[in-house]
Amino acid sequence: MGKKAKGSRKGKKAWRANIGTDDIEDFFEKSTKDALSGGSLAAVPSDSLFFVDKSSDLSVKRKIEKHREKVLRSDSVLQRNAFVQPVPSSTKKKSNTKRKESQIPKEHSEDGPEGENVSDSGMVDIWDDEGQQDTKKKKISKPSLIPAVEVEQPGCSFNPSFESHQDSLAHAVADEMQKVYQNELGPQPVPLTVTGEAVDEEDMYFIEADDGSDDDQNGKEPCENEDTAQEKRSSKIKRVTRVELNRRARSKKLLRAEAEAKRVEALSKEIDCLPDIIQEIAKEDEEKHKRHQRRIVAKQDRLKSRPPRLGKHKFEPAPVQVLLSEEITGSLRKLKGCSTLARDRYKSLQKRGLLVPTAKKSRVAFHMGFKASSIDPIEFVRGKRRSHIMRTIASQLTYLCRRKPGNVRSRNFSSYNGKDERSLEEDAERKVGWLLKLIFAGTATAVAYQFFPYLGDNLLQQSVSLLHVKDPLFKRMGASRLARFAIDDERRMKIVEMGGAQELINMLGAAKDDRTQKEALKALAALSHSEEAVGALHHAGAISVVKSTPDSTECAEIEKYKVNLLKRFQDLRYDIPS
Repeated sequence: MGKKAKGSRKGKKAWRANIGTDDIEDFFEKSTKDALSGGSLAAVPSDSLFFVDKSSDLSVKRKIEKHREKVLRSDSVLQRNAFVQPVPSSTKKKSNTKRKESQIPKEHSEDGPEGENVSDSGMVDIWDDEGQQDTKKKKISKPSLIPAVEVEQPGCSFNPSFESHQDSLAHAVADEMQKVYQNELGPQPVPLTVTGEAVDEEDMYFIEADDGSDDDQNGKEPCENEDTAQEKRSSKIKRVTRVELNRRARSKKLLRAEAEAKRVEALSKEIDCLPDIIQEIAKEDEEKHKRHQRRIVAKQDRLKSRPPRLGKHKFEPAPVQVLLSEEITGSLRKLKGCSTLARDRYKSLQKRGLLVPTAKKSRVAFHMGFKASSIDPIEFVRGKRRSHIMRTIASQLTYLCRRKPGNVRSRNFSSYNGKDERSLEEDAERKVGWLLKLIFAGTATAVAYQFFPYLGDNLLQQSVSLLHVKDPLFKRMGASRLARFAIDDERRMKIVEMGGAQELINMLGAAKDDRTQKEALKALAALSHSEEAVGALHHAGAISVVKSTPDSTECAEIEKYKVNLLKRFQDLRYDIPS
């Protein structure tokens, strides 16, 4: 390297210009190195650099203790060697090492356990083993809103009260009727095959002939139509004059001006109606918020009643295990047991979302030529009752068919002829006919035994109990039945005594649609044919409820029923508030 060029030494300005800055650069370089390495050693206090070892010296152990501390060869083989790494799994789960900064709180990153290994200068121990293991976050399942053990309604008890039992029966009937209505009103499946009529060979010949002639005629007609259209088109072509073009331009300009004037007028109207528009937007936002809240509440209610969709099949709840009126004995000793505990637990697991619902598979068995499917306990009890009735009828039939032995001619004698054989066949046919008639009568008796309890007063009570259900569909069903049953004064008074009149008034007051109002007014009009029933309706406050019922522009029958009811109250001299 050459020598450094010397500067001029003529004056003090030259001296100041040629002063060296090497010491300053060395100082800056040294301070930078100290800052990167954790600080200057001269600034570090002595306590952090040196310490006094005050620990006592270890006592020399005796030779016997050392021998006792030695591990046997067999035990050392079984001990785990810290230097031998375990065999890694071939299917190691991939851990998501890249985490978002928003998921890691700042306080945890600064004050957590990882912050202890990081010094103030930002130095990290590269030999630290922390962070090498898989730290995949476990997925925590949300607790189910459905309890593990659900308590049934009070009406499902072995000795329920009359009201709770009727409510449970009404719910069971409502569930069954809902299934029936879904099957009836649901979409019909597309048939796999469509039956058609067989076509004879002669008809096929005529059909083919007709198709051919139609094609020929259709082929000829377009050509003729095209020729005539061409002639007409050529004859109708006219030359557009300048006057016609100017008239068209003026009309287009006038239409554009009218459209622009309409647009400006509509815009001015919208500006004038700006407060109303803002109010409508606020109402729409409020309705959207209410709909959102209703959806949230409805979703919570659905989660309380049924589980989320886990598989292909939906969850089907078990039917309500409610006893019939004739099966209530009031005693546990006389109660017929039903082994439904396993099914109840299985349905509970499905309802809580712990098991995936599957399709209902029936157990197939063949016995005496009949096919048996899965048996419900209540249906099993009913079937046993029917079989008991049929056995009783069969025993009575055997007793009736017995005949005292008369002078029966022996077949061993040669005097036996064909007339005796025909008489025996006729006698056998007559017995078989009586047997079939008695079997039919027994079957009809068993069926009537099952369905007669739902007729008469019990059917009226069932119709009144449908009015207690919250669903307006079943309320309309109950009101329609009461309107059909109220054909004489005796039945009308029975409906009033059962509380049907009060329930109809409550139904009319809480009705939110025209159909529910119409059915309630129709049932009240049917009850108003009895003077005593009209008095009961007056005491129940029917006049004010009927007067407050809004008129409907879509259903004219509501106004007709209202007028008839109010006229009936006026005829019987009941005060009608104005």
